[in-house]
Amino acid sequence: MTSPPEAAPSAARHWLALSWSALGTMLDVALIVIGSAYLGLAAAVLLDGFELVDVGLDLSTGAMLGSSLVIGIVGGFALGVASEGPLGRGRRTAGFEEVHLLVARVVSAVLVGLVLLVVHTFLGDFALELPLPFHTAADIIRATAIAGVTAVPLLGAPLSWWVRTGGFGAAMAADGDIPVVYLIWVVATMVIL
Repeated sequence: MTSPPEAAPSAARHWLALSWSALGTMLDVALIVIGSAYLGLAAAVLLDGFELVDVGLDLSTGAMLGSSLVIGIVGGFALGVASEGPLGRGRRTAGFEEVHLLVARVVSAVLVGLVLLVVHTFLGDFALELPLPFHTAADIIRATAIAGVTAVPLLGAPLSWWVRTGGFGAAMAADGDIPVVYLIWVVATMVIL
């Protein structure tokens, strides 16, 4: 008994898998940046409300607790969604050429940044009627979007490519590319804020 011949993988499927992997990775990193910033903002609002630090927010106790709670929950949700991405997504890119992966990550970072800018335009008008911490939360999305369109394609993706090709040694080449993208994205976001 003979088995049917296996079809060769199509080029379209190959490029779709590469694009989907890169887009998912960049979206996960952006959500980690937003989630980290939101949890930090929630902690700062809470500490300011209890007068342990002075951030300059003059909120009532209810507004402080409500703002901190909502922003903290959204930050935790963003981190949770990012952590639910497929494990080993970086290892699934093993069959692709590094230059193709570099281009896919650059394009994906720009796309994620543009989508976040659209999200910011919708949330910006909504946040005008809410207390000041929500304005800052909307500004975090805008800063993350601008960093995704500027710093990540110019610095994050090329450094990630350099790490994957062994620029920092074999130990970093296996799993060090995503932390490099995160570092560039979060630092650029904080600079823009």
